[in-house]
Amino acid sequence: MKLVIKIGGTLLQEEEGRPLLALQIGGLVRSGHRVLVVHGGGAQISAFLKNAGIQPSFVEGRRVTSPEVLDAAVKVMAGTVNHEMLAAFAGAGVPACGISGIDGRCLLAARRDGGGPDLGLVGRVETVRTDLFDALTGAGFVPLLAPLAVSLGGQILNVNADEAAVACAAAWMADRLVFLTDVAGVLGPDGGVLRELWPGRIRELIDAGVATGGMLAKLRSAAAAVAKGVPEVEIAPGRQPRILRRLLSGEAAGTVIRPVAPTGAAHV
Repeated sequence: MKLVIKIGGTLLQEEEGRPLLALQIGGLVRSGHRVLVVHGGGAQISAFLKNAGIQPSFVEGRRVTSPEVLDAAVKVMAGTVNHEMLAAFAGAGVPACGISGIDGRCLLAARRDGGGPDLGLVGRVETVRTDLFDALTGAGFVPLLAPLAVSLGGQILNVNADEAAVACAAAWMADRLVFLTDVAGVLGPDGGVLRELWPGRIRELIDAGVATGGMLAKLRSAAAAVAKGVPEVEIAPGRQPRILRRLLSGEAAGTVIRPVAPTGAAHV
């Protein structure tokens, strides 16, 4: 099975949690799965910027990226965050290789211009070259991808990590995309975790104002993933023990998003 696992930056701030995630992913690889990890780093970028006296700015959960913010994103995501993960995987005895979307032109993107708010040096992924993923996973490595992209003209662009994971999962024809987060799953109007969603229900949650901020962006990404052919997307609590094994065994944990609604499904 091909798996794309996106790990949120908040989870990666927890030094004790990184080795546990590395051990879980290593277990999947030893079981014969091919795993690509896409990691965030938003919390770490915001902390870096605040230390530099720069106030982070967001629009609908997406970071506005000036040249100064892009410089911080490259240093933090392709540097500190990626290498802290590599160290955790090394300590867990799991072969891993740190890359970004710039390596091998894995993620070719165009700047997001027009049709929405100006986000600055933020890219929309247009092409994913999966040959590097195949080469690394085929050799037993876990690629750890920082969500930076490059344009055809050579401009580095910041890419939302959720969107990067979706683009990779669709192009690599992954069997499953898992978003590991610091929350229990997608919450409904009553505050309880919704165990199952589909694109129509996601639109209802957004229109009703139930999904906002970072979860709004994540749900849009999940809907885009199933629309692009990813069979199943899961938004799951990354701090729970053995969460990846539990998900693969079919245990209900977090929220699963599928392309179509189950028969007789209720609405918001």
